[in-house]
Amino acid sequence: MKGFCWRSKMVALLITVGLSAGCAGTPPMKHRFYWPPLPDDPKIEWLGAYRSQDDLPKTGSQLFFEGIFGKDDPIAFNRPSGIAADGEGLVYVNDPLNHAIVVYDLKKNKVHLFGRNLESVLQEPMGIDLDTAGNVYVADADAKKIFIFNKAEQPVRNIDLSPFSKRPIGIAIDKERKRIIVCDAQGHKIDVLDLSGKHLFSFGKRGGGDGEFSVPAWATLLSDGTIVVADSLNARVQLFDPEGKFISKFGNRGDNPGEFQMLKGIARDSEDHIYAVDGKGNNFSIFSPKGEYLLTVGGAFTADSKIAPGGFLLPMGIFIDKNNTIYVVDQMNYRFQVFQYMDERYLKDHPVEKGAALNK
Repeated sequence: MKGFCWRSKMVALLITVGLSAGCAGTPPMKHRFYWPPLPDDPKIEWLGAYRSQDDLPKTGSQLFFEGIFGKDDPIAFNRPSGIAADGEGLVYVNDPLNHAIVVYDLKKNKVHLFGRNLESVLQEPMGIDLDTAGNVYVADADAKKIFIFNKAEQPVRNIDLSPFSKRPIGIAIDKERKRIIVCDAQGHKIDVLDLSGKHLFSFGKRGGGDGEFSVPAWATLLSDGTIVVADSLNARVQLFDPEGKFISKFGNRGDNPGEFQMLKGIARDSEDHIYAVDGKGNNFSIFSPKGEYLLTVGGAFTADSKIAPGGFLLPMGIFIDKNNTIYVVDQMNYRFQVFQYMDERYLKDHPVEKGAALNK
């Protein structure tokens, strides 16, 4: 496997340290936060947490005008679910209870609601992904549709899934094959469409056998087109070839390293490490492409008035952009958190000082 040599002795690293006090949001930190912590070679670094525009840095002029006219009402989350990012600073977060998509521009330090007048269009936006042109695909579980918008946030078209899908949640764009992978959580199957919306084929049925599902909620794709599915209530991850043929599986129910209690979002980085979110375990775990357990990041923490790096309360969607930056929805803390897989390029630009303080 490319990249770093992961220690086989890694165990779940619940962050009994590193849940630092402080205001909500991401002010400058005195310490960097790693998993695993020093003196081991860290693989994941925490970068920030965001609840509203109040968590973004402000310029002097912004602070001046706020002092005179007051602050704008924060654009806060109600029940964030799916998340996606373009790798250029834009982060899209679905908020089903608000019937909205919230957009964070982390380069311009601005937040806005996606599109115009979508409250009457979106019913329950859950899954979200981007194609190579930057078009945004949103799976609406209640409307049973995929809404497609261009980079300017203008509606392009929608795909009606109701003839074959009962409750579409997660979606993943197969950019190489120009297809859409749709997780039908209530139908206990995976639907594969072309980008025009034509239904190509489905695979899976309800059950616990190989290739069967119990609430398949989210999916991602490895670099060779392998379809990776979070088989939520079966507490496992299943892998299929691009035509839906079962390849392998890993994981089972439990709270030991590499096990799942309530499997949620799933994603992969540029080296095909698989990241699986455990909503009840309040963490995400990392596996090799073959399903070998590598590392767990996070732990339970109610972050109402603290930053709590890596502290989760029902984490949900996860997305990894082209820079290996990791975005995780921290649903019941009403925020998302940002981490970084510390690949060779990142380490070159952000070297680790071995004498630095541990996560405390």
